[in-house]
Amino acid sequence: MKAFIIKNGLLVSPANGYRRTKKDVLVEDGKNARVEDEIEGDLPVVDASGCIVTPGLIDIHTHCYPKAFLGLEPDVLGIRRGTTTILDAGSSGADTYEDFRTNYIDRCKTKVFTLLNVSKEGLLVGHELDSMEKIDVDGLKKTLEKYPDNIVGLKARASASVVGQMGLKPIELAAKLAAETGKPLMVHVGNYPPALTEVLKLLGKNDIVTHAWHGKKGGILTEEGTIIPEAIEARERGVLFDVGHGVASFSLRVFEKSLAAGFDCDLISTDLHVENYEGPVYNLAAVLSKLLNCGESLENAIHKCTCAPARHYGLDGLGEIREGYVADFNLMELVPCEEPVVDSIGDTITLKEKLVLKKTIYSRGDESEVFEHNS
Repeated sequence: MKAFIIKNGLLVSPANGYRRTKKDVLVEDGKNARVEDEIEGDLPVVDASGCIVTPGLIDIHTHCYPKAFLGLEPDVLGIRRGTTTILDAGSSGADTYEDFRTNYIDRCKTKVFTLLNVSKEGLLVGHELDSMEKIDVDGLKKTLEKYPDNIVGLKARASASVVGQMGLKPIELAAKLAAETGKPLMVHVGNYPPALTEVLKLLGKNDIVTHAWHGKKGGILTEEGTIIPEAIEARERGVLFDVGHGVASFSLRVFEKSLAAGFDCDLISTDLHVENYEGPVYNLAAVLSKLLNCGESLENAIHKCTCAPARHYGLDGLGEIREGYVADFNLMELVPCEEPVVDSIGDTITLKEKLVLKKTIYSRGDESEVFEHNS
């Protein structure tokens, strides 16, 4: 469609002052043309009655390079799961990025940006940082220079199963490369060693810790249940903390304790991949629902997967309901329920309310399409 009106919805886009605010939105040529109390006109209408209307959701941690061992097609993890923009978190490296771009990024409907793996092979087989020979510094820098429009950051995994006997050495190099190239580094933290306390000391402003509430040994909480000092110090330096649910990387109990201690997440992502897209993660709306039931407010949760990542990664025109911005939207119902859900370590909570995807509107160029979700 070239032009239409979204009517009768409650807008949720805190950066634009919308906190369940009843407004209509006129979309023309793939952009938000007007946002007003009521818009009339002889145009098709997308009826948002009973729904909240958010900017198109942005998931900063997915694996959508199918040739990587965790990868699935971008549109399977993006549009079909209610996310208009996704970042691939390290599935490709300098040696594999061009194949990923040519055969997948440029051919899908979902907007895909890349966090380039510090390992030149990306996640083709795993164990990608267990040898310094797997890091090609010159190749990485050349790839970043060639594709600044799409590669918005770097990625490294800091866990025993990845770095092997190398310990912190590849993570130290990754942090150095991030500082040299001006690209934020996302670090996966998981199985000890290396210790989270030591990884945090390497990170600087705008770097991101993903899987920050994984619930494994050596995590974000002390044995007494308080936040480790290194995490507090890292946040003061400008390090950001991301949920990154994943198949084995999010504990509801740890997150609840962290919230109670006043340490909330900065960003919300799924770590969607072949092992969890049919459960326990499913989609970003399902992760948001878990966080809402842990005490996160709806407005804050939406901000952390729309405007916050768009601004952090410089995704111009995305993440806000603002005139002139790309017309990407999610229409969701917030419905009461009594539904048990599981985290990635086997603990459960009973949802009292959940977000249900109804429609995803996504725009490319001057055309917009509406994807209907079967709920």
